[in-house]
Amino acid sequence: MAALLGAPLEAQEFPSGAPGRSLRVDGQQELYFGELLTGLPSAVLRNDPVRAGRIQISGERHSDVLVSFLLPAGLFGPGGADVPLVFGPTDAGWSPDRDIGLQVAFDPAAPTVLELPNNGRGLIFLGGTALPAGSLPAGDYLANVTLTISYLGN
Repeated sequence: MAALLGAPLEAQEFPSGAPGRSLRVDGQQELYFGELLTGLPSAVLRNDPVRAGRIQISGERHSDVLVSFLLPAGLFGPGGADVPLVFGPTDAGWSPDRDIGLQVAFDPAAPTVLELPNNGRGLIFLGGTALPAGSLPAGDYLANVTLTISYLGN
C-alpha cells in the first residue's frame, strides 16, 4: 500500500487584523497509490474519486489565497526502500464548486493564486504517479505533502 499523507494543518488569521474568517484547511482524503508492483507505474488522476487527494479550504469569501505544495520526491517504506514520485503540470485541481468533475487544473509544483468563492469554501484535488523499480519489500510506503495557504491581503 502506498499513500501520501497531509502534514498537520494550521490556520492563518485574516490579513491586517481586519474582521474576517481565518483560513481553515481540512484534509478529506489521502492520495492513495494502492498496491505497488515492481516496474509498473501507479498513476492517480486528480479527478479519481477514490484515490485522489482531497483538501477543503475555507476562508473569507472572494479573497485571493496563495497555495503552494512542498511535494516529496518519493514514498518511503520498509528497510529504507523508496519509490520515486512524479507530479505533472496538471496533477492538481481547484474546484470552487467543490465538485470533482468541475476542476481547473494547476501545477502543484508552482505557487498558485486561487479565489475563494461566494461561500468561502472550495476543494483542492491532487494526483501523481509512483514509479516503482527494482524489487520492493512488502509493506506500507508513505510520504508527507506540505500545503501552505495564505491570504494575499485583498
